[in-house]
Amino acid sequence: MKFGEPPVVIHINFYSAKVDNVYFPQVKKDLDKHLTKGVTDPRFPLVPQRVIADLRRQVPNDGIVCLDNGMFKIWFARCYKAYEPNTLLLDNALATMGAGLPSAMAAALLHPEKKVVAVCGDGGFLMNSQELETCVRLKLNLTVIVLNDNGYGMIKWKQNLAGFEEFGLNLGNPDFIAFANSYHVKGYRVTRADEFSDILHECFYTSKDGVKLVEVPIDYTWANEILDHELPGMFVKRKSEAAAGVVSPRQWLMFFPY
Repeated sequence: MKFGEPPVVIHINFYSAKVDNVYFPQVKKDLDKHLTKGVTDPRFPLVPQRVIADLRRQVPNDGIVCLDNGMFKIWFARCYKAYEPNTLLLDNALATMGAGLPSAMAAALLHPEKKVVAVCGDGGFLMNSQELETCVRLKLNLTVIVLNDNGYGMIKWKQNLAGFEEFGLNLGNPDFIAFANSYHVKGYRVTRADEFSDILHECFYTSKDGVKLVEVPIDYTWANEILDHELPGMFVKRKSEAAAGVVSPRQWLMFFPY
């Protein structure tokens, strides 16, 4: 994109455009196609793309999803489509682990008529899991999803990229279902990929109001390969195609709008 030269980009929003070095909304359809990868993947433990796709199908448009901080947040930011304002809450500034459950509690207090979901990693959930007692005492109506990879997944990813050995990053987790039951919270454990969507439907639409916890075993191995190798590979490929005249120089940057 160069000022005063085609193509012309028309930005329509509530706020003025903050134009970065790369901003090509006219090729968004190609990026959207890439983001559909993995949404029906049958592997177990689940891949994050499948988790997000199933959750998006079950949460109503005005439902509120509150994210904790962890590896899954990258994938929610990439793949979860919000159809109404303030329906995907995430803190990208301090990115504090443990933020997911308290923000969901506040949302449930403010909007008891809406479906509210806290999405936490196992590490983030354990930062303040005792707040399940508060949820029950206040008679909140919310669902807590615990994405369990038995460790601090994002730090593992970062240390692997930096060439460091893993140290102190594995967790000896409790039985999350028994833990939930000890607070009189209904607990569910996903045991196969096609079970998650049905459990969500029960939590949102057919079970009694109250607090529910869903433990979802998750594996980031393939998703990390996409971040580490596939997307950079596309970057190089697009750049080569642009140099050869196969695609325009404006198109090869579209996979890195963030």
